[in-house]
Amino acid sequence: MLTSILNTMNMKLNFEDIKKNIKELKKIGEGWRGVVYSGYLNGEKLAFKVPSDPIHIPAIQKEGMILEEVNKRGIGGQLVLKGNDFIAYRFIEGKHFKDVINKENAKKIFSQILNQARELDKLGISKDEMHRPHKNVLVDENLNVYLIDFERAKKTENLQNVTQFIQYLISGGSNYYLIKDKRKLIELAREYKKNMTEENFKKIKDFLRFD
Repeated sequence: MLTSILNTMNMKLNFEDIKKNIKELKKIGEGWRGVVYSGYLNGEKLAFKVPSDPIHIPAIQKEGMILEEVNKRGIGGQLVLKGNDFIAYRFIEGKHFKDVINKENAKKIFSQILNQARELDKLGISKDEMHRPHKNVLVDENLNVYLIDFERAKKTENLQNVTQFIQYLISGGSNYYLIKDKRKLIELAREYKKNMTEENFKKIKDFLRFD
């Protein structure tokens, strides 16, 4: 299979080397460091992320390494290729969080995000954007949640995925899901920050009535 061959070549590939093999290639997003395209390679729909400028190649390579780690916990788009100046992962058929969230589905969506934030904390990876999920979370038609855009993510001891998402719940998230005692939630978040045990995380979930 072409995908398998490309994968074995790994870092030897540049995006220009495979462009001619990608069908229906189109730009679907652009950020400060990267441009995202969608297209079909060997019959599989993928998202391709390439640097907006050569100076950002190391950031794209780092994101590929982070995806390899978080994929082990079922987080993020499934990495398929990691080239010299691009990464490619399975295309996620979903809508941005901000276009889906409402009072009826908030509990299910928020619970999944919080659980994935916990997994990132356990991996020792800080995404650094969990307090603003509007453009960094996709939700499919079955309300399954996918974290995207790991450009800022890094290995660190200063983990704040769960606590950042709680910041969001207390502010914007409270428009969709009622939190009766915000001070108590802040207190639980502080306890978790000091000691990131399963017990302290469970206290947060129980308080929020999340699965």
